[in-house]
Amino acid sequence: MKKISLLCMILVVFSVLLSACGFGPSSALSGPKDSGTIVVGSKNFSENIIVGDMEYYLLKAKLKGVNVENKPNLGSTAVLWNALQSGQLDTYVDYTGTGLVDIMKMPVTHDPDEAYQTVKKEYPTRYHIDWLNPMGFNDTYAVAVPKTIAEKYHLKKISDLAPVASQLVFGGEPDYFTRPDAYPGLSKTYGLHFQSLKQIDVGLKYQAAANNQVQVLDVYSTDGNLIRYGMTVLEDDKHFFPPYYAAPIVRESTLKAHPEISSILNSLQNTLTDSSMQQLNYQVDVQHKSPDDVAQQFLKSKGLL
Repeated sequence: MKKISLLCMILVVFSVLLSACGFGPSSALSGPKDSGTIVVGSKNFSENIIVGDMEYYLLKAKLKGVNVENKPNLGSTAVLWNALQSGQLDTYVDYTGTGLVDIMKMPVTHDPDEAYQTVKKEYPTRYHIDWLNPMGFNDTYAVAVPKTIAEKYHLKKISDLAPVASQLVFGGEPDYFTRPDAYPGLSKTYGLHFQSLKQIDVGLKYQAAANNQVQVLDVYSTDGNLIRYGMTVLEDDKHFFPPYYAAPIVRESTLKAHPEISSILNSLQNTLTDSSMQQLNYQVDVQHKSPDDVAQQFLKSKGLL
């Protein structure tokens, strides 16, 4: 019994130490935030951390007389969304497809403007949160091939694959071949019949393409590995994949208190393309540069800092 009590005491002390050091669950969001502070958050992947850092450095430089705090790498969409609704965060960058399907539980749309206009219209009424202007890039699902394959078969768009698909192997994660919004729908929409389909772990698929084990991959359109492995993203000319355009979302109460936030963050409108976001992700994920350095350098290159 004493051993159990001692063990419990050790675990409690260890948990307290972890929390004090910032390693406990949601430790970055513990307790109410200072009402005079604007808090920027970001999700737990490089791209969202980079664009969150852009928000932070812009607001820090241009929002005069206001303390701005950055809380990067907080977790999943659910963590960020709950923090935004509760007032622990004031803003983060989200994606139109995420807002439409994951938050609002609405059907997928393949029209980028419809997706944006829907979330922009519905969020203020439902959640008292505003969507600002899109940053320009679309982090959606995509199909890519090595540049050598693109040149050999003259591939620029997904429909170009149809006549030559029987000579190529398509590689993707196991669930990609069963989800209706992935390969089954893609192959039906474009009339694709590949030589074979190869299931590959997400961490191995680019190497498989480099080794010519597969010639066509499912990818994310802004992945930095596309640059690392010399991949060409094919245009989704039949608009099969849903839009995931990135834009800052901000609490209405925050904008009411500081209306200048809109113009500050809207200076990011259309500053990023899929290709330039790939490059920034490449710098962080492959070259191991820090997201905040990458964000600041980008803002300076655009004359925003």
